Amino acid sequence: MMINNNNTTLEMCISNVTYDKLFHISSSIWYVFGFIGVLFGIPGHILQIIISFNKASRKEPTSLYFIAMSVVETVFLLGLFWLWCVKMSLIKTDPREILSCGIFYSIMVGSTALSHLYLASLSIDRSIIILDPTRYRLIVTQFHVISRILLITLIIILLSIPHHFYLHYEPRITLFLCDFNLSLYHRKVRIWSFIHAILLVGIPSLIVCISSAILLHNRCKHKRMYKNNLSANARRMHRHSILLFIYSLGLFLSILPGCILEIFIVHDRLFYHNMHCSIQWKIYRILLNCFLILSSITYSNKFYIHLTISTTFRNDFIQLITCKSNQKSTKSIKLNETNNNEQYLLSPLNQTKTIDI
Repeated sequence: MMINNNNTTLEMCISNVTYDKLFHISSSIWYVFGFIGVLFGIPGHILQIIISFNKASRKEPTSLYFIAMSVVETVFLLGLFWLWCVKMSLIKTDPREILSCGIFYSIMVGSTALSHLYLASLSIDRSIIILDPTRYRLIVTQFHVISRILLITLIIILLSIPHHFYLHYEPRITLFLCDFNLSLYHRKVRIWSFIHAILLVGIPSLIVCISSAILLHNRCKHKRMYKNNLSANARRMHRHSILLFIYSLGLFLSILPGCILEIFIVHDRLFYHNMHCSIQWKIYRILLNCFLILSSITYSNKFYIHLTISTTFRNDFIQLITCKSNQKSTKSIKLNETNNNEQYLLSPLNQTKTIDI
């Protein structure tokens, strides 16, 4: 409905009972899960960083990935918590008005992109130990891991710089994190949405799924070869490989739809400038609440997944919370396990490689 009054145009949205009810339900669920994600996610990431920095873990190159992922996902959850506080009227000032929408968008979207790329790089390293275990120690070193983390971070920072110049926040019409200037060249905005969805989310998540499938295939092959003589450790690793594959598939299916939705929103905002009262626009608002729920869960559970899958990490966690200082005994146990694993991996009789997840 359009009302003209003294050369001023005011657009009023006609209320829809069904939409209002669905939007209220999705918003209520988002308020609950957004708080739960922050409540469990940030302490989990802090514990992940502390454990990864201990004397035994920080020597492992893969621990650097866990530290980097915990840092960027903590940043994301803090930004999400700020938005949650604004929605709940606990804080009046929106972060997009303080930092500028371009900077806030870069922080939120950049942190998630970094998390996906770090996880994909970690998954590639895990696949190397299965496919080429003899060269693993030469390929995956602390220097190489640090170099990759810095390179990935630099690329994302460079890609995020333009956002500061063409994104803004308008409370009445902004649907996604930010809105963009309609005077901007349309192709640039559309290209970025595809880059984000395909290169920064889709492909890294797919790499994680493929790596998990390689690990699961390795464990299934080992189970078939030693069906009647499987140790308890081998059975445990097989179960964990299944869990890791299911998690990676769930990660892919939960994150990619949100990026596809962003592409549709960008397209509609470019070609239908005044559509925020349409049914399609209202459906977008409900779907965005759903994907915010998935995001709050996805970026807060890696510590708990790691705690479930890795025996070594679980022992380090127990040692941390019980304040025990059995560093020598723990270190000797880890060295023995590492030596046993390496001997098994390098054995010429073993045609299938194993890895402690």
